[in-house]
Amino acid sequence: MREILRLTARNLAASKLRFLLTSFAVLMGVSFVVSSFVLTDGLGRTFDGIVEDSNAGLDVQVRADVEFEEVAFADIPIDEGLIDLVAEVDGVRLAEPGFQSSMVIPLDGDGDPVETIGSPILSFNWSDPTVSGLSLVEGSAPESSGQFTMDIDSVDRHDFVLGSTYDLVGTAGPEPFELVGLTKFGEDNAVAGAVLLSFTLDDVQRLTGLEGKIHWIDVAGDGVDQETLARRIDDVVPPAVEAVTSDVVVAEEKDDFGGVLDIFGNILLGFALVAVFVSTFIIGNTFNILLGQRVKQLALIRALGASRGQVRASSLLEALVVGVV
Repeated sequence: MREILRLTARNLAASKLRFLLTSFAVLMGVSFVVSSFVLTDGLGRTFDGIVEDSNAGLDVQVRADVEFEEVAFADIPIDEGLIDLVAEVDGVRLAEPGFQSSMVIPLDGDGDPVETIGSPILSFNWSDPTVSGLSLVEGSAPESSGQFTMDIDSVDRHDFVLGSTYDLVGTAGPEPFELVGLTKFGEDNAVAGAVLLSFTLDDVQRLTGLEGKIHWIDVAGDGVDQETLARRIDDVVPPAVEAVTSDVVVAEEKDDFGGVLDIFGNILLGFALVAVFVSTFIIGNTFNILLGQRVKQLALIRALGASRGQVRASSLLEALVVGVV
């Protein structure tokens, strides 16, 4: 066996380029599979972080009651008048309206619409940072009509300037707005390439044609556990509206993002498995060719007394070293 090990080591040392190229072929076959898992897992952690940051200060959320599980895909507004009703419930410290839309498109300094690669352009009403996850970095919050904020990464990426006026296109056409503040989402503004805009509630309602409507109410409690607070709110809101705890909201949003990422990951994994399948034949054929080129060497080893098993063991050991590397 010692002689077989020495022979394998000499073969590898004598053909360094062949060894490196063969190892590279194996590496390329496997790396596609690995990268598919790494990419989808990384995206999953990013979106999980976004969900957790956006609901960090939330105890209860009031929203439309839907009869199917895909809550994140249901754009059902509720009446703005529910804000005062919820705010009066015992144990409610803060009741902030929530409005979200992808119908507003900002135009840059050249008058061209802002574009993203796959990520959305989201518009919100400005609300208390303790429940929204969106906080000011520079400037001020939108306090009157005609003002808006944008997240810091989008400002840099699209060359917006604090204090300048830009046109924003809603359902009624372009309107001039002043950029009064720069914001970040969570600690690192991890928004996966999305553009985040915020306005006064009246402005974002008008821009999207939904005056008097909101999509949810974020509630922060005052020393009351989430389940109790949700039950108290459920008792006063109409039947078509429900109050759910932040744990429910976080779990639903993670599941919704996870379902989309699973589809994306399975598509990538399918291509990866095809690449591995093809690579298997390429690597197998490569070793057959290499062994065919070494017929004289193998015949000489047999003539010196090596058994067929020892010759096979030497070739398999060489392949094992390639695989390990």
